[in-house]
Amino acid sequence: MKVSKIMLGVLAMLAAIGSTHVMAAGDPLIEQDPVVLRFVERAIPWHPDSSFRVVADDRRQTPSGSYRIVRVSRTCDNKILTGEPSVVIDEVTGLAYLGSVGELPFQQSGAAPRSLRSFLEGFLPEVLQQNMNMRVRVSWDEPEGSTSGAIIPFNLMVETGYGEFAKPTAVTSDGSYLIMGAGMPLDGDPVAIRRALFDESDFVVWDHNGGDKTSVEIVEFSDLECPACKAKWSMVKRVLEANSGAVRHGMVSFPLTSIHPWAFRASSATWCIGELDGKQLIPFKELFYDLQREMEVRLVTQTSVDFVAGQGLDETLFRGCYLRNASLAAVHSQLALGHQVGVNATPTYFVNGWMIQMPGEEWFPDLIARLARGEEP
Repeated sequence: MKVSKIMLGVLAMLAAIGSTHVMAAGDPLIEQDPVVLRFVERAIPWHPDSSFRVVADDRRQTPSGSYRIVRVSRTCDNKILTGEPSVVIDEVTGLAYLGSVGELPFQQSGAAPRSLRSFLEGFLPEVLQQNMNMRVRVSWDEPEGSTSGAIIPFNLMVETGYGEFAKPTAVTSDGSYLIMGAGMPLDGDPVAIRRALFDESDFVVWDHNGGDKTSVEIVEFSDLECPACKAKWSMVKRVLEANSGAVRHGMVSFPLTSIHPWAFRASSATWCIGELDGKQLIPFKELFYDLQREMEVRLVTQTSVDFVAGQGLDETLFRGCYLRNASLAAVHSQLALGHQVGVNATPTYFVNGWMIQMPGEEWFPDLIARLARGEEP
């Protein structure tokens, strides 16, 4: 599995949340908040036989309201997915932010107050540029001076070399913590919210439409230069073939541009081929998987054009789309959609809205069968 360097870079530059004012893990006084536990269970990657427990719960007061930082322990037989994700809850707006959380070196002095917005606009681009060679700028969702809650959302506009995409980010209004993630209603259902987003989005390209009895939707966020995506594809394809009338499959390009030099170009070509004939997306993806070790930036264009010609597609229409404004904007929108729903690694799958990472041959087909019967995972 390939993890976005955006996530790794932010985690490296920010200190982990300290234990000040936070109840220790195992403290019997920690309330097992069922609303928080349900939210986290349905928001993070699903895995069989996972157990959840609140291990820390800290409430902080700001002039614009209070927020909570709740740490939840998830235990399962996957070492990578076992851990303690943190959810930051704005008690004013009722929104929960689940993602990487880090402590900021922001200081507000009485004599010369440092504006939080000015601090972030200088600090984040500089640190990410120095540590990750990553170009970003800060874009605010709300006008200067307005604060609707204890957590302020904004976007990191990330430069890919072909334009920008928006990565949802937020900061607590006291300047203490940065959260790399989008907010969702705490009393909502992340599974249902994500499925609705995919159904309404123009940027999920459906390459396998199933049949009249379709009851399962698999939305795949992948990168044609990602070895793990190639490795998992054969298993996903077998599931599609075994449940051809019940499963619909959609593809969303999520090129990890900071580590994969030709991925964005391949994503642009993928979008353009999907515009010409969605049924050709799977053969195109498999061609690039077959050529993954030999592929280079300079070879993407000709390989794509040769595929278009070989499949009898309109080469003129393809060239009018490939690496042009429409396809570049589409790929950036696909990246933004991925970050909105919490994607930070490839491949990531959403099965009827349930996030799946590192699916296993021993349980993934059974999961699809259960969901096809209308059951919960």
